[in-house]
Amino acid sequence: MILTHLFLSLGKMARGDTSNTKKQLFFTKPLEKIIIHWIGPYPSHTPLVVRNWWENGSDGRGVRASAHFIVKDENILQCLPLNEIGWHSGDARNHNSIGIEIIPMNIAGEFSQTSISTLKELIQHIRKEAGKFLELERHFDGVQKKDCPRFYTSITNLVGVEHRFLNPEGGQQRWEILKGFLDS
Repeated sequence: MILTHLFLSLGKMARGDTSNTKKQLFFTKPLEKIIIHWIGPYPSHTPLVVRNWWENGSDGRGVRASAHFIVKDENILQCLPLNEIGWHSGDARNHNSIGIEIIPMNIAGEFSQTSISTLKELIQHIRKEAGKFLELERHFDGVQKKDCPRFYTSITNLVGVEHRFLNPEGGQQRWEILKGFLDS
């Protein structure tokens, strides 16, 4: 696990919205969850490319999205401190969760074995820092039911992906196996 810090310059809730106060940048509820995402389908991206997109966007002003960490293989880029709200889940879970984006190894959204091992170490690190067991969820588990992380959900709209990945039960099963490994 190679952990690098390169924090985003502004709290993402404040970016582009001057009506927010500094208080809203930080957690006001106890942490309860770690939410797993994917940067997809972009297997060629690096954590720095993703972080810089959040920071700068196409117009230099940035985008209203962020997560605390980005993982690819053994590399982890921390983009937000653990006490700051990340804008990753699209629902109220932002206010009590740490967001982790994983860059997949293929367009189906499958995580490499190295990324999975690194993710497990990172989750242990976060739980230790938080001083408690934080539940694992997917972005998919929120109100939006977004296909994130796609390979580990029951969503089946994988155009151009091998048929073996299109089994809706398979995505849920892959999540249960992954979650079991990460929690062990």
